[in-house]
Amino acid sequence: MPAIEVSAPDVESAIAQGLQQLNLIRAEVKIEVLDEGSRGVLGIGAKPARVRLTPFAELEMQQAAPAAAPAPVAEASQPRPPVAEPPPVAPQAIEPPASAPASSEAPEEAAAPKIEGEELALALVRDILRRMGIKRYDVKAHSVFPTNSDEEPSIWVDVTLGNAYDEEMMLSHQREGLNALQTVVQTIWSHRTKSSLRVNVDVNGYRRRREQQLINMARRLADKVVANGKPITLEPMPANERRIVHMALRDRPGVFTESFGEGASRKVQIKPKR
Repeated sequence: MPAIEVSAPDVESAIAQGLQQLNLIRAEVKIEVLDEGSRGVLGIGAKPARVRLTPFAELEMQQAAPAAAPAPVAEASQPRPPVAEPPPVAPQAIEPPASAPASSEAPEEAAAPKIEGEELALALVRDILRRMGIKRYDVKAHSVFPTNSDEEPSIWVDVTLGNAYDEEMMLSHQREGLNALQTVVQTIWSHRTKSSLRVNVDVNGYRRRREQQLINMARRLADKVVANGKPITLEPMPANERRIVHMALRDRPGVFTESFGEGASRKVQIKPKR
């Protein structure tokens, strides 16, 4: 996500508009005041303030570019050519597939373990995408078994969309399309399986990139808290993003995290350990 410049009557208004355009919080961007502006006299001669906002994720990518080739997750954020993807997998009925015939030879590697219901999650996502009129897509699913006993297993469904229009539809306006797809899939899957496990739906790697951005941000802010001895409060986040921050700093020496607030205003605060 490139840097942007924003003009407004005052510096704080310009920063607020820029954060809204980037859909980021203040702690995730580098802010440069290009012009503080002027109120003028009785409105005469007023001059708008100008600021430049650069996401820290963009700065990290620029610093890493000379040292190594771009990681696959960074490539996923680039617009995809409309005809470069392989043809989509045809939607399937929501039924578990027939078991493959047993082989007379021992496999070289054991099959990855699966959570019961993984195929159902895969079929649900395919069916919903088809009903949405999306024609060019690929969907893959795998089960995640955390090594930490505090975390529950989950199913991760990765959706690759074949054109920029569909990606924009799913990820624009604060990812309303992706969030809606996630909610529908989770609701139907939980109802049919009678399970409380989570099904995570990702589109073109967005959730993985966002998770890494939050982890990097949390670590940077934790360093500041340790250096200054003062707590830092993040802007409101949804529950899944707050959890990423908590987990990223769970074992970080010198700091601890707490959530406070209600509903959509709930925030994470990073505090120094006394």
